[in-house]
Amino acid sequence: MSRYGWRHSAFAPVVGLVVSALLMAAGVVESLLIAVGAATAPAAAELVVTLIIAVFLTTVLRIVRAVPDIRRESAATERAVANVQAVRPNEDTLVARRLKLFKEAAEAGNDCEAVLSARSALDENEMANRHHLDHALIWALPVFGFIGTALTMGAMVSSFSNALDSKGDPSVLMAALKQHVLPELASAFGVTLIALFLSVLAFGAMALVERAERTAVVAADEVFLTYIARLPAKQAAPAMNGLTQELALSRGRTEELVKNLDALRTAVERLSAVESRPQRYTLVRDQ
Repeated sequence: MSRYGWRHSAFAPVVGLVVSALLMAAGVVESLLIAVGAATAPAAAELVVTLIIAVFLTTVLRIVRAVPDIRRESAATERAVANVQAVRPNEDTLVARRLKLFKEAAEAGNDCEAVLSARSALDENEMANRHHLDHALIWALPVFGFIGTALTMGAMVSSFSNALDSKGDPSVLMAALKQHVLPELASAFGVTLIALFLSVLAFGAMALVERAERTAVVAADEVFLTYIARLPAKQAAPAMNGLTQELALSRGRTEELVKNLDALRTAVERLSAVESRPQRYTLVRDQ
């Protein structure tokens, strides 16, 4: 991957800002506001909608970066299902990392299933940390919509107050409502509507990607659980080295204890033989 390729961290925000600015300059943002019911497109509303589009594009591009990794993991898992020995341990894939850990645990005599379970938990945490910023951007979309609504309504109130004369003429009041309040109010709610709609789209894309990533982790775990279950006893023996060593030490201690018991039994038998012999007693008279 190129250092400045499309998966670079700066690619998504730069493209989002450039595309949103071009849409604003081309009048697409104004047309979008009018399409959602706004009678006019105030400058404040256009700026906020442009920012919302930039955040949305940034979020989507960041989410799309995970698609090649998901496809690569899926292909690696399919190869492992067909033949786990075809997996190369030096690959940066879920099944390759598990195969490497499995071999290291087996050679060291550790519990392979416990090691694989820990690796699975680490992968889950890594996925959650990877998408923290994406979730924050999705959360920020409706917030920007509410900010745009507040700015537009603030401009509306300012325009309405300037249009009122000191006499409070009802005809002037009605004209100000039709000219400044109602169109601005429709634009204000249009900004929030656009933000909420784009946040739903971004959240849907995020949910699909996270589901695919978790499915890849589960598939990799299942491959190696099946591999361990089908492993012949003579090939599974290296994974039991720790238990074998413990059994050998226990057997050595048992043999030593048996030897000590044999020695004690021999001593008891000798003592019993001595006690069973007839004893001669000699009487000695004191002078």
